[in-house]
Amino acid sequence: MALSMRSANSIPLGNSPVGSGDHLLNIMPIRILHVLDNVGIGGLQNGLANLLEHLNPVRFEHVICAIRPVKEIDAQPLPPGRAEVLCLGKRDNTRGSQLTALIRMIRETKPDIVHSRNWAAIEAVFAARWKSCRLIHSEHGIDSAFALKEPRRRTWTRRLAFGLADRVFAVSYQLRDFYAGRTGFPPDRIGVIHNGVDRRRFFPNPGVRSKAREVLGLSPGDFCIGCVGNLTPVKDHITLLHAMDEFSKSYQDWRLLFAGDGPERTRLQEFVKGRPGWGERVLFLGRRNNISELLNAMDIYALPSLSEGICNSLLEAMATGLPVIASQTGGNPEVTIDGESGLLFPVGDVGQLANHLLSIRGNEELRLRLGCQARNRIEVEFSLDAMVRNYESLYESLAPRRVI
Repeated sequence: MALSMRSANSIPLGNSPVGSGDHLLNIMPIRILHVLDNVGIGGLQNGLANLLEHLNPVRFEHVICAIRPVKEIDAQPLPPGRAEVLCLGKRDNTRGSQLTALIRMIRETKPDIVHSRNWAAIEAVFAARWKSCRLIHSEHGIDSAFALKEPRRRTWTRRLAFGLADRVFAVSYQLRDFYAGRTGFPPDRIGVIHNGVDRRRFFPNPGVRSKAREVLGLSPGDFCIGCVGNLTPVKDHITLLHAMDEFSKSYQDWRLLFAGDGPERTRLQEFVKGRPGWGERVLFLGRRNNISELLNAMDIYALPSLSEGICNSLLEAMATGLPVIASQTGGNPEVTIDGESGLLFPVGDVGQLANHLLSIRGNEELRLRLGCQARNRIEVEFSLDAMVRNYESLYESLAPRRVI
């Protein structure tokens, strides 16, 4: 793919007197190279898509560098015309450094700022330093394979990368403290920028709810529990199914929606096949692009993950006014205040998850109160506008000001 040239767009910043008239001061757009593992569907990629869509397209221009390729059908939808996407083409089963390729990428794209995300893109920090670029590194989650312990080489490399970066941040305070503790890097040098949700897109809509439930084949009396996310082991959907075993002993009017796809789908479907009558109650919807409609169709949102950064689907469910039940891990307790804007349960605790489901199902007042408080919390603490302002300030603080 040919590389695009820097655009000639400019943005007026203000007026300054020159002789008897005013002179309009213009500056070049800030060019950002975003480096990440891949552009597949996921929370990190969804957050990046939201950022690209809402950052000022005249003030900022973007190139995305994916370390590994994904099939087009599995790619995260990106706002059209907002970024050029390039790929280094690394395969899953290959080893070796990408440092040389990243240095070449930086030389060809000529960014003002390199922004690397997570361990998979850590070499971009060293490539950016080699090319004397301003650079940001951010952490968006924890690799479940190394949650308890990781090789010292990884820890030392991450510690060195943090020290070389101009700015380091995480998407939750829990992640900040986790990586500070693991690496010994001072926590006060790791900033926090929470993900944000677009409340103009995700909000309770009775009309949408009625239509979405009709399309899904839900009757007005069906009590719908749902979750959105890739069907991977770290999301621990099997715990939700085990909890439904307990829930179904008390109620028979339930439906369960899984929106997403992944390697756990076959295992989950086999579990469902082993329960008489569940085939019609549990819907595997696959990947969907109508998440706001699906959330409106639900009565409860469940998130049983083993680990999380800041979960975008949790934010979206709360913005839709749903009562949420989430595992007590990662950034979930920062988003959902237990007993106020949702209910939390220990990771993998089937009994407590089932009890929470039963409590909400049997208490309409609790269900309405939790949903209302969830939406209020998103409005105050996790708005998309606040997230975009934080990124704008971050990028502006590092970019050179070049007058044209």
